[in-house]
Amino acid sequence: MQYQDRIPPDGINTPGRHPLREFLRLSVMALLAIITLGFLLNSAGGTLGGLIPFKYELWLADRIDSASVDAGQESPFAQTITHPELQEYLQSVADRVASAMELEASMPITLHYSDDDLVNAYATIGGHVYFFRGLLSLLPHENALSMLMAHEFSHVSLRHTAKGIGGGLALAAGTSLLGMSQKNQLFGLATTLTSTRFSRNMETQADRSALAAVNRMYGHVAGASALFILFMQQRDEEEGQFDKFLSTHPLDEQRIQRIEDLALERQWLLEGETTPLPDKYSSWLR
Repeated sequence: MQYQDRIPPDGINTPGRHPLREFLRLSVMALLAIITLGFLLNSAGGTLGGLIPFKYELWLADRIDSASVDAGQESPFAQTITHPELQEYLQSVADRVASAMELEASMPITLHYSDDDLVNAYATIGGHVYFFRGLLSLLPHENALSMLMAHEFSHVSLRHTAKGIGGGLALAAGTSLLGMSQKNQLFGLATTLTSTRFSRNMETQADRSALAAVNRMYGHVAGASALFILFMQQRDEEEGQFDKFLSTHPLDEQRIQRIEDLALERQWLLEGETTPLPDKYSSWLR
């Protein structure tokens, strides 16, 4: 009996064209394309956002403040530091940090305090910087407080808020025009990866700027890494590696190592005497 080749229908059981493998290959290619698109949109929007003068951030913050009051709601920028001694101390440290960073008068910093156990601090538009009692109560000394403030002030001075808003708007507008949706799981993962990476770069820049300010203030950077050691201790021990990768902040171990590397590179002292917090500091936070 003569053997006859049987040619299967196109795309079925063809060597190298298995349906499942082909689907996975196309999915990976689509994911890479979307990640590239997301990165380009985010980067372009962030660059443009950073070019907007800071006075427009102040203007936007004022509009948000006015709109909140008109709607009978508390403004997100309302002053919340009620303890006069705490306010005076935090402001004194903030003024020294701002001086060490040589912040321009046209870029004012406004401190806010939240009586919340959340271990956090963040900067937002118009130079408004928020500190939570949960984090302030854990700080071991003033050097760590200065590093924390300098880090958040760096986000303001480096225009990270404006860049983040610009990147987000460009990403949303671009993907909307292309008919993509955040509900698409593949697109959601890709945009998370690109925006997270962009934020990580910002965090690294802020760390470097903050460390330089701390060195100017104290003549050494001893105690600066205590802030990230604190963060490391607070993290959930069971946090997965993928969750860590998607975190907007670089891993704490990496940040501590970068501090040491930068100090050695700039010939800054890693050891020195740390400045204690005021005796009544803990009672001010209650």
